[in-house]
Amino acid sequence: MRQRGKRLTFAETFRYTNAMLWMMGIPPCEEPYPVGVFATVRRNVGFIGSFLLLAYTTLAELIYLRQMFEREVNFLEVTFQAPCIGYCIIGVLKMVVLAGRRNTIAELVEVLRAKWNQAILTDEQREVCECTMGPAIRVTTVTALVNVVMGISFTILPIAEMIYHYHRTGSWIRQLPFNIWWPFDVWSGAKYVWFVYPLYVVIGFTGIIIHMAFDCLFCILAAHLCMHFRILRYNFAQLVQKHDPARQIDTNMARLRDTILSHQSLMECSTVMQHVFGNVLFVNFFGSSIIICIQAFMITTVSGYMLVKFVLFMVCFLVELLMLCAYGQDLVESSGDLVHAAYGCEWYEESKPFHQSILQIIHRSQRPVLLVAWKIWPIQMSTFSRP
Repeated sequence: MRQRGKRLTFAETFRYTNAMLWMMGIPPCEEPYPVGVFATVRRNVGFIGSFLLLAYTTLAELIYLRQMFEREVNFLEVTFQAPCIGYCIIGVLKMVVLAGRRNTIAELVEVLRAKWNQAILTDEQREVCECTMGPAIRVTTVTALVNVVMGISFTILPIAEMIYHYHRTGSWIRQLPFNIWWPFDVWSGAKYVWFVYPLYVVIGFTGIIIHMAFDCLFCILAAHLCMHFRILRYNFAQLVQKHDPARQIDTNMARLRDTILSHQSLMECSTVMQHVFGNVLFVNFFGSSIIICIQAFMITTVSGYMLVKFVLFMVCFLVELLMLCAYGQDLVESSGDLVHAAYGCEWYEESKPFHQSILQIIHRSQRPVLLVAWKIWPIQMSTFSRP
């Protein structure tokens, strides 16, 4: 946490997101690919390893599901396997986006860094920055920690169940957190203790971290846009200055021109975010909706250890969707507030070109920035609360 009175820096806004990316072997979000294939592979060895592990897990879960249908299996076993597959598929897609859009994300971060240095000049603008980015850092960090704790709890719950069973019966029955096909017997010998179960913990940690890193990156980028829209709202209030009548028209028009350019730049940044995140968030919303329904049904059919397991799994998805929708909603509101800010800037005593420019901003701001998951689900709170 920052010391009291210390000013927030741009790098600090991405510190915890970059830490999660580092845990997956992914370079910082502001770092583009290096030049050359060998340099790129060497810099992303950890990422490649994490991707292959999660990709194998997804494929192996699908193979296990197919094998389940080849033998007698009850409905609850299938409904438990399906959400695990969906969770891994979404995680793999998020890694593909982080890899495929690496340079685009790095360029966007650098644009926001430049805007940070240009926009935050006065104490009032600094206060807007602190009031927006401080809570965003805390919310994303706490949400990530809670999800990691729940994810790790999900993977170690079988240990508690095995200990309880041994205490009650005096015999060990080996269990695993989820079902994956392996080309060898995972239950026999010491490899279960020293290799198989620890690997399941690593797989669970990899899955939850990649979900949180991707979602926190989206939320922090959205928070940056919200901050700049709020700074624009403050700038509109300071747009018309009357202390120097001789140069009033020129200076006010120059400030308005800078404000318009800043607004256009923010709209371009939101377009980039839509391009990077839109498609995979559609898969995320679609898959999560199905998984939450399945988990809610399963909660009504089980008790004890299995109940805790399913509740943890469902809460992870709910918290993830809530955070995404909350920052999408904040972006809608902060961009839409420019309508009132532009109208209230005492434009009526200015020149005709000034009037026309203000009207254009008002007209454009009546359509606030709304990020959409593949043109179907708007990323806002109404989507999260919709039955």
